[in-house]
Amino acid sequence: MMNYSKLKFLAVILLSITIYSCSNNDDISDPITLGSNVTVTNTFQSTAFTQGAELAIEDLFHQPAGALAATSSISESVEFPSYRLNLYDIDKNSISFELVAKADDATYGDLFRVMEADTYDRYYFTFENTQDVNGFTSSNASVNLRIDSDTVLVVEIGEGYDFKPGQSFTITLN
Repeated sequence: MMNYSKLKFLAVILLSITIYSCSNNDDISDPITLGSNVTVTNTFQSTAFTQGAELAIEDLFHQPAGALAATSSISESVEFPSYRLNLYDIDKNSISFELVAKADDATYGDLFRVMEADTYDRYYFTFENTQDVNGFTSSNASVNLRIDSDTVLVVEIGEGYDFKPGQSFTITLN
């Protein structure tokens, strides 16, 4: 009888610890802080088009430096609905992208293709304050996330990406 009481007491203690551990999520933070300001800039690098140099998108479209950058506040809605005819949505746990340009778009129509080797379309997301992104998974094998610092994330679209209307991907952050 005594052993049963000790076993029952031990079970209650273990159950209490388990419940407390599962309910105490205060130490777990979201990778991205809602309300933070973020600026997006874009570069392109290709052995065929830029001789391997990484160039700001403004250089390719003959625009002043920084003219095509955009700044927004991270919220539950889409942050960059018209940035470069792309759609970026940043949430506390993900970065989503959908190419919304039409097939006959005057700016992009001639660029739709499967991206070649040594070609990179990079989007730099520079946050006003520290974020807690430690890793990621991507829904597309041709899309990578580079974590340059605790304030700079770089979405890198590379070889094999099918750059065409309606193409999308999601990067899940952790």
